[in-house]
Amino acid sequence: MSEKRAHEEETAPSVSPSPRIAELEKTVLDLERRGRFFEMLIRSLPGIFYAFDQDQQFLNCNENLEKVSGYSRDEFLHMTVNELFVGPDLKRIRKAVRTAFSKGQVTVEARLTNKEGEKIPYLFSAVSTRIEDASYVLGMGIDLTELKQTQDALRESEIFYRVLAERMTVGAMLCQDSRIVFANDALLSMFGYRDAGELFGRDIGDLVSREFEMYFREMFDVLEKRFSEQRSFETRCRTKAGREIWIQGRASLIQWKGLPTVFMTARDITDAKQRELSMLEEAEHLRRENISLRSSIKDRYRLGNLIGKSPAMQEVYELILNAAATNANVIVYGDSGTGKELVARAIHDMSSRSEKEFVPVNCAAIPENLLESEFFGHKKGAFTGAHADKQGYLDLADGGTLFLDEVGELVLSLQAKMLRAIEGGGYSPVGSSVNKVSDFRIIAATNRNLLEQVRKRGIREDFFYRIHVIPISVPPLRDRKEDIPLLVEHFLKHYSENGDPPPVPGQVLEALMSYDWPGNVRELQNAIQRYIAVNRLEFIPSSPSAGNDFEVVKSPKLVEPERDVRLTQNVEEAERASIRKALEICNGRKGVAAKALGISRKTLFRKMKRLGMS
Repeated sequence: MSEKRAHEEETAPSVSPSPRIAELEKTVLDLERRGRFFEMLIRSLPGIFYAFDQDQQFLNCNENLEKVSGYSRDEFLHMTVNELFVGPDLKRIRKAVRTAFSKGQVTVEARLTNKEGEKIPYLFSAVSTRIEDASYVLGMGIDLTELKQTQDALRESEIFYRVLAERMTVGAMLCQDSRIVFANDALLSMFGYRDAGELFGRDIGDLVSREFEMYFREMFDVLEKRFSEQRSFETRCRTKAGREIWIQGRASLIQWKGLPTVFMTARDITDAKQRELSMLEEAEHLRRENISLRSSIKDRYRLGNLIGKSPAMQEVYELILNAAATNANVIVYGDSGTGKELVARAIHDMSSRSEKEFVPVNCAAIPENLLESEFFGHKKGAFTGAHADKQGYLDLADGGTLFLDEVGELVLSLQAKMLRAIEGGGYSPVGSSVNKVSDFRIIAATNRNLLEQVRKRGIREDFFYRIHVIPISVPPLRDRKEDIPLLVEHFLKHYSENGDPPPVPGQVLEALMSYDWPGNVRELQNAIQRYIAVNRLEFIPSSPSAGNDFEVVKSPKLVEPERDVRLTQNVEEAERASIRKALEICNGRKGVAAKALGISRKTLFRKMKRLGMS
């Protein structure tokens, strides 16, 4: 029987496996290889990796979890998740597992307890998935041991420095973005606060008097942008009760809680500062009394080279006297030709700086590429044409006064450098790295609205507040016509060659008093000089910007009174002709015509009514 079967097997045809079976075998092998690959990948992942089912029974884990926990893979396959945690950590894990199954994902921080009972902080992240109607959780954990150690060290360091700062007898404060984040007991006591919480989060500017607020913000800006490592300061502040105190201290930039922070120390110098101010006030009072006595001569109809006894000029004189008794910077406002430089010279001549130089600078007349050289000087060879060392305006004005005429024309870059020099930070000549310091006082002048330029960013706000300490406005001549006779008398004496000025007929004076003088005192001065030279008056009724449509109006000669020449009539005819011409050019629009004539709309209506043209 067996021989027969053997023979059948030998004679039976051979059958090869079907292609389908071969393909299935290949797929199984690929899956096995991929499974082994992913198994190896999972077990070698950094951190810890785990998978468990709805009963929280471990299904898989990587080698790191075995190493950290001290349990073998076989032990894990017979453990639940809960067995790795105790106490509050176990409660957090149980809640996190419920969240993972219900919401699909969760992140939780807990301490894993290993086989030896050691607790290790971990950040666990997990997601849930469903496979063949069963839910599973896959997750991983990151060891937080080093991070926790760093946090503990930082916390201990912060506690140490906080205790140290709180025990300091000098006031200490930390500010981030100008906001107070820490203040010690000494500083709280200095400002009259009991609880540090009253200060935390407040802007440092709330503690500083208004006139020093801009300076303080500039100091913070310089430190936070690392232009300087530290700055000393002396400022007036307000306590919680509103009392003013003086503090002196130092500020520097540090890193605190990972952010740039300004650290300040401060001490109260109120008593010493009040003694110093009292002495200065006494000296200034004596100086002011001396100036007032000297300026009261002749009913104070003049001060320096300024002439006039109108109420408007008396107010200007008072401001000049007050400014001369201090070292504060001054800004003089006024139309062209009103005598702004004369005001500046009067302040200088009556101040304690009168023995030093008065250095006038026309800011609009200096080319931009020469500004730094002119103001700060330059070294030989600094640029083409620099054949020798040259002193700048700041050098010349050391101990004296720097008069900045048309200050609104200064470019922003020079304003920043001038601000540093004003605040005592010094300056460097072009081509030199040596820092120089000059003790100068600024008197600026302009016919512009500087506040408007600040809003339009044509003037730096900090520079504006540095020069705008004592503002003085010089009135136009049309607002102080009662001063015209005094000015006429002065100019007649000044321009008469033999010292014997010619008489001024009433008609001439009447014409001078009725004219609006758009060119102000300078125009009056030129008119009197022409009157002496050619024996006639000449008025230019429009501003130069009106073009050449208006001819100069000339009066007849005034030295032959027997001809009964009426100057007033001539002036009126000239005004009538000019107004008529302006209205014709401006198509009858009176507002535009008034602007072309260089006078106000109100003045035009008044003149037209007087001339019978309304």
